[in-house]
Amino acid sequence: MSEMSSMCAGRSARSILAAVTATMLLAGAASSAVPMVSGKVKFEVEANNTFDSATWIMVETPDTHVTGKLEKTYVPDCEPDTYMLLFDKENGIVNRDDNSSPLGNGWASGIEEIDDSNGLIDNSDGTRSLRIGLTGRADGLDGVFNGLFQNDPHHQKGEFTLIVTWMDEDEMPCPSPMLLPDGKGEIANPQVYVDRFEIGAEAFYLNYVVPVDAVSASIAVDNTTGVLRTCRDVDYLRLDNLVPLCDYCFTQIGGIDCECRPTDTLVGWFDKLGHLIQLSYDWDNDTGYSELCFTADSHGVAILAVTGEGDEDFDGMHDGGPRDIIYCDEREWGHGVCGCWTFAIRTIAPHGEGSPMGPDDGLPSEAELLLMAMDRGDINQDGTTDTADLGILLGNFGWILTPASP
Repeated sequence: MSEMSSMCAGRSARSILAAVTATMLLAGAASSAVPMVSGKVKFEVEANNTFDSATWIMVETPDTHVTGKLEKTYVPDCEPDTYMLLFDKENGIVNRDDNSSPLGNGWASGIEEIDDSNGLIDNSDGTRSLRIGLTGRADGLDGVFNGLFQNDPHHQKGEFTLIVTWMDEDEMPCPSPMLLPDGKGEIANPQVYVDRFEIGAEAFYLNYVVPVDAVSASIAVDNTTGVLRTCRDVDYLRLDNLVPLCDYCFTQIGGIDCECRPTDTLVGWFDKLGHLIQLSYDWDNDTGYSELCFTADSHGVAILAVTGEGDEDFDGMHDGGPRDIIYCDEREWGHGVCGCWTFAIRTIAPHGEGSPMGPDDGLPSEAELLLMAMDRGDINQDGTTDTADLGILLGNFGWILTPASP
């Protein structure tokens, strides 16, 4: 700690006061119930995608690295409202159903007790067929099976599982496997088919050969089996054991996403109530790697979060529209970034000797300009310190009355 403390020495009284103002926002930010990580190289621990579940990281050296991953998240697929038709050899409709399946959410189709009179079709060659059409409601209501309803797509999207069970004369499932006619092989019982409505205009036609011993059949659709993978992870971090009131930069130095490209991150700095104080910027435009500079609070704590580019409110969603597409019209959009990341935690020299990631060119970096503005009390960074800055502080955090020391 002595090396880190020496780097923060020599700050003016006004600078210390401004740092206290900024770091008051962070005091007591996380509870002791969150996981703690120690060592020079730290790893974020899932699940830490909320402010209250931030991974607790003990910073023990002046040059510490934190690594983690924006994970893929599994969410339920859309649940399509299906419509089922059974056809004869000439594609005439002999049976139909809307919502009778015992499976699914009540909007799935199903037909029981299908026999030679209502769906098992004699092919006049010693075989029988079960010809199924499965589409999205309202296709089929107009008597036409084509994915449309009066020339408009049915708009149903999502995965479905169709199950055909062959029954014996006692209306019990036949033992599996079952023989096909003319010794053409065996099939399992039940037979399961899985597919999904991708664009909202599909109509699926399935033709099954009826097994030798089958007397009847039942069909059930489950429209709740789908799962989608989306990129909407957010990694919250509580950095502890920092030098109180010292300035730091949290700088991305590595990370590859699931498509072998640099992981395009966004970092936020938060106060003790979870309010966003500052967003990072891209220090490397070629990679999209982020850098955020912040001030440790009087307890040596800072709360940061890593998310995907475009998620400026850190809820896992892309704020500007579709990026990671989830197929239901009602669902929101994930930020679309899944990949590993590594950040370095570094102290900032007290007099602006250049960016932590570049040579000293005599000019302050963007992050240091922000800290200089904070040192002046210029909260809104308009170049002046006035009542507008005080109004921002009071509006967000209220009055804090501290009795004078005797």
